[in-house]
Amino acid sequence: MIPSLLLLDKPKGLTSFQLVDTVKKKFKLNKVGHTGTLDPIATGLLILLLEEATRFAEFFVRLPKTYITKIVLGAITDTYDAEGNILERRDVNISCEDVAKVLPNFTGRILQKPPPYSAKKVGGFRAYELARKGLEVPLKPVEVEVYSAKLLECNLPQVVLEFEVSGGTYIRSLAHDIGLALGCGAYVSELRRTKVGNFSVSMALSYERLNSLEDLWGVIIPIWEAMSFLPAVNLRAREARLYRNGAKIRAEAKHYGYVRVFWDEEFLGVGLLEGGFLKPYRLMPLK
Repeated sequence: MIPSLLLLDKPKGLTSFQLVDTVKKKFKLNKVGHTGTLDPIATGLLILLLEEATRFAEFFVRLPKTYITKIVLGAITDTYDAEGNILERRDVNISCEDVAKVLPNFTGRILQKPPPYSAKKVGGFRAYELARKGLEVPLKPVEVEVYSAKLLECNLPQVVLEFEVSGGTYIRSLAHDIGLALGCGAYVSELRRTKVGNFSVSMALSYERLNSLEDLWGVIIPIWEAMSFLPAVNLRAREARLYRNGAKIRAEAKHYGYVRVFWDEEFLGVGLLEGGFLKPYRLMPLK
């Protein structure tokens, strides 16, 4: 199997790890990894990296993500979604216009506290492991970026919102905080990831289709094509030999930052262009 990317449309009820495990066992792969967890309640685009493509997970984690979520106003749950226990109910004495007006307060760079029931690690444990034991979860706020927040539908006490966000943003926390800002509380009842970077859920395999396949040829994307959001640099033979051995090489840079590096048509990995040099960053293993 060539290092590649697989797009899946995750169904509700399954965890991201279950899909990783399914693909790994069904197609007898050595390495499979995802590039951003989706909660069991969520559906939509899950990007899996196969074999040596897992070396480049960080570049996909950083891509902006788009979600459509249905939010119920008038209650607060301990998980910030419909699967949790209701902690408090409140009257919904607001209008659809009030919802639209509060959204700009949650765009741009904001500090966000992850949900208590999340996969964030606290003292070596997952936050949800501590929360399930009734322990306090001391999660620190982190800076995230919300590029856009749109009100798509409003049928109080339910609203449908679309968010485009940076990697690491929790939509459950956004819903919770918006509910607090409106004074009535809120939780997520449905969540669907529709885009990651330029990858759309419309490009993804359904779970049913995945289970019907005997192999993945024709549905995977080679990692060097999947990373086309990075500029490409082509090396000469001598430069390629040095680069493969971990040496930085002088380069007249047309770009700065991370680039895909090729020799002829062979993908060598990702390099970092800075200070007039091309430095190895993530190398493909030698054949």
